[in-house]
Amino acid sequence: YRGKTRVLYNTIESDVIVSKSKEKVDNLDSDVTKIVATGTLKQVKGFDRLLRIAKKLKEDHIRFHLYILGRGPMQNELAEYITSNNLDDFVSLLGYDTNPYKYVSKCDLFVCSSYSEGFSTAATEALIVGTPVITTEVSGMKEMLGENNEYGIVTENSEEALYKSIKRLLTTPNMLEDYAKRAKERSCYFSKDITTREVEKSISELIGDI
Repeated sequence: YRGKTRVLYNTIESDVIVSKSKEKVDNLDSDVTKIVATGTLKQVKGFDRLLRIAKKLKEDHIRFHLYILGRGPMQNELAEYITSNNLDDFVSLLGYDTNPYKYVSKCDLFVCSSYSEGFSTAATEALIVGTPVITTEVSGMKEMLGENNEYGIVTENSEEALYKSIKRLLTTPNMLEDYAKRAKERSCYFSKDITTREVEKSISELIGDI
C-alpha cells in the first residue's frame, strides 16, 4: 500500500473554539507577558519543571505571569512549590474551567512542558485562537509546528532547553509578535472546514477504488 497512506487530523470545532475564546476574563495581569499552560496536573505533563523554569525566569528579572489551567493529583505539590519559592505573584493555579479558550486566547504564549504526549489537542487549539506555542519535542509537535520551527517552537525534551527557549522568546524584541502571526497562519490548517473536506475527499477516493 505504499503511496496510499494519508494522515488525517481529527476534526476540531474551530468555529466554536474561536467563539468561546472571546468570552471576557477579568483575572489576568495586563502589565506583564502572560504565559498559559493547560492539562491534568500529573507528572507526565511536566508542570513541576515548568514551575522550576518560572523560578529561573523570576531570578532573571523577567516580567511575566504563568497561568496553569487544570486539576489533578499534583495540585497540592505544585501549590506548595509556588508558595515556598515566593512565586505567588508570578504563577497562578486557576483550576479546571470548561472554557479554557478564553484564557489561552488572551495570553501571549502557550507552553506544553510534557515529558510525553499524544498529538496535542491543546496546542492545536492554541494555534486556532492565535496564541504562539512553545513545546518540548513530543509526538506530532514538529508535524504541527514545522521541522524548522516555522509556526511555533519545538525544543529538546529537557528542562534546560525549554527554559532557554522561553527566555529567548520573552526577551527578544518582536519575536512573540512574529510567532503570533505565524500561529494565525497555521490555524487555518486545522479549521473545521479544511479537516472535514480532507475526510470527505479520502472517503470519495476509497469508494472510487472499490
